[in-house]
Amino acid sequence: MSKCASLAWVLAALTALSALAGEEAVWTENAAEAMAAAAKDGKDLLIDFTGSDWCGWCIRLDKEVFSQEAFTTAAPKSFALLKLDFPRERPLSEETKKQNAEWQAKFRISGYPTIVLADAAGRPYARTGYQEGGAEKYMEHLAALRKIRVTRDEALAKAKAAEGAEKAKLLDAALAPIDASLVMGNYEDVVAEIVKLDADNKAGLRNKYGAMSALVKIEAAARGKDLDGAIRLADEALQTYGDTGSGAQDILFVKSLCFYRKSDKVQARALLEAALKAAPDGPKAEQIKMILERMFKDVK
Repeated sequence: MSKCASLAWVLAALTALSALAGEEAVWTENAAEAMAAAAKDGKDLLIDFTGSDWCGWCIRLDKEVFSQEAFTTAAPKSFALLKLDFPRERPLSEETKKQNAEWQAKFRISGYPTIVLADAAGRPYARTGYQEGGAEKYMEHLAALRKIRVTRDEALAKAKAAEGAEKAKLLDAALAPIDASLVMGNYEDVVAEIVKLDADNKAGLRNKYGAMSALVKIEAAARGKDLDGAIRLADEALQTYGDTGSGAQDILFVKSLCFYRKSDKVQARALLEAALKAAPDGPKAEQIKMILERMFKDVK
């Protein structure tokens, strides 16, 4: 082999290795950088809300999934990887702490690890967490969640050409697969349009999204320890948007928690039973049944 051929081979090999290295998972802790990279390469965001030095499940997720080759080689093909850490020992800059807190509030994160998938603009479409089965199974899980964005985008595109009730239904179809905790605060423009289009509630969408909007205010009051204020807001929402359906179930659930914190377990139990009745097959139904069995078994 000639020297020129040898040199060409070496350069080709180095190029190939560089390409492979480019596929390795590279996490950033800077949200702006992650969004810019996602927009540039036509990718989504995978956001890891973690407590890296104290959260056992976060550490397991890192060990079993994020550090494995099946993830490190495949994930960067679809995602820009953003790690938003809430450590107890590891120091963070004040700027990073502020950024992480803002994104935590934006996506209403209450536990770790929480994984949020979002488009390049930062609009979320799915959330998940630790999953058993290792990296390959986790990648399959993420691929299934990405289909939510495809559904969302297809429905939003169709809605642009529609009007009236048809448009409202298409907008609802875009948001329906997305976790309600991600809808509020991130799709306010879409929600407002749905409510306007279904002002008479003939499609049931005004009440659905009105209740969802009210829930955000109720939860904020509860987090601020204004329990009486949260209860009042819940009563107003139930009167306005009705006491049945998954939206009512969520409101009744929070109202129950407020009475529990006020040490009124009898009323808290009654509200949980009402929440279960509001949507027997709703998203919180199984959780409510478990709470009633474990925490209110002896409360009459």
